[in-house]
Amino acid sequence: MKGYLFFDIDGTLEDSSRGQPVSEGVIDALNQANENGYACFICSGRNLRGLRNYRNLGMKGYVFSDGGGIMIEGKEPLYTSIPDDVIRNLIRDIPEKYNGDLMMATAENMFAGDTEYRNMYESACRFADENTEPDQVMSLFGIRKLSEYNGDPVNEIDVSFPDEETEALFVSEMDDRLEFISTSESYGRGGRTAGELTCRGVTKASGAKRITEMLGGSMKNTYAFGDSMNDASVLIACEYGIAMGNSPQELKDLADYVTGDVSEDGVVSAMKHFGII
Repeated sequence: MKGYLFFDIDGTLEDSSRGQPVSEGVIDALNQANENGYACFICSGRNLRGLRNYRNLGMKGYVFSDGGGIMIEGKEPLYTSIPDDVIRNLIRDIPEKYNGDLMMATAENMFAGDTEYRNMYESACRFADENTEPDQVMSLFGIRKLSEYNGDPVNEIDVSFPDEETEALFVSEMDDRLEFISTSESYGRGGRTAGELTCRGVTKASGAKRITEMLGGSMKNTYAFGDSMNDASVLIACEYGIAMGNSPQELKDLADYVTGDVSEDGVVSAMKHFGII
């Protein structure tokens, strides 16, 4: 392989905030990259179920749940799940002790607390149409209430807190088996902070490294494309980190190259810039 390309989805491959699917221009560029000897991978915070509409893009493999899961196409996925006792403590402490909320990702479902469930339902209302009710959208993506959690392995957790001080307190006191990524610059809503939890050492970067090694490749031939602070680790780890034009400045400052907005097919411009296509 000439190189390994890792793409975030929301805000990178597609303009999901506007309900826009992956454009024909991006699809053509991915196909051309494959033809030119590059292996393409999804590298997303979405869970495995959330990738099902992207399995037809010619991807060689997937990093999902912020590195909590990886899969090479045609093989069984590999998971790094958060320990059960940590899960139980988070379900109890985040709402009671920190006035926060959480949404836990298993391979097939998202179990959301009250605030996160309302946020997801509002999103579902935006994407619903005359043929699809919001409840059907929620069911399609496996979004369920936290009270329905069934004990399945959890690979990643989205968390939110009322303010930065509370978030900082949580991070200072959290279990040392956890990794925390602040995503407030990208996803903070209504004054609340936003963050993501995985097992310690598990990030998009660790997933990209593991997949590259499994395929016999070198990180010297890797490219990462992203728009959110949960992409920071993989942009730093890969030889070439590309930030979208719609990224927060904090991510742009970490990148090797800043391309156009997702609405302008920025990944296509970046692939041309690096001679991939």
